[in-house]
Parts: sequence; structure tokens; C-alpha cells
Amino acid sequence: MATAARRTLKTVEDASDSVSDALFDQIAALRKEVALISDAVSDYGGHALNDVQHNAVALAKEVRHQGAVVAREANRQAHAAGKVVQENPVPVLVVLGTIVLLSTLLFRRD
Repeated sequence: MATAARRTLKTVEDASDSVSDALFDQIAALRKEVALISDAVSDYGGHALNDVQHNAVALAKEVRHQGAVVAREANRQAHAAGKVVQENPVPVLVVLGTIVLLSTLLFRRD
């Protein structure tokens, strides 16, 4: 009977060792999977940040380019308006006089 008990104890110990080994193996596998998932999420986040930065730089370049185009056009229009004023100053003086008269009338009202 003692031998049977020893064999049973040995079987139980072997079974518990194999269960412990299996649990350790599963925990190690889960840790590897969590590390892989963590790396993938980190990599995705890094790529998303790079994409946002790239888009922001492209947008800034486009805004700067469009601003330069608008500035050139405004300069061209101002130059044309200046020529018109030099060639025919009477309508400009009439418009400025009207603005001064209207603003004087509006601001004198108490």
C-alpha cells in the first residue's frame, strides 16, 4: 500500500509539475503576444504622427505659396489703381471728399 501511495504522490507531483510548466509556457506566450501588440500599436501611432506632421508641412507650404500668389495679385491691383489715380485724380478726390463729409456728419451726431 505504501508503494501505491508513493506512486500516486509521484504521479500527482509530476502532473502538478507539468501543469505548472504548461502555465508558465502559456504566460510566456501571452507576454510575447502582448509585447507584439504593444509594438504594433506603438508603430501605428508613430506612423499616424508622421502622417499628421507631413500633412501639416504640406498645408503650410501650400498656404505660403497661395499667400505669395495673393500678395503678387494685390500688388498688381494696387499698382493699376495707382496708375488710374495718377491719370484721373478728380473721381478719387470726389470719393475721398464724400467719405470725409459722411464721416464728419456721422461723428458730429451726439
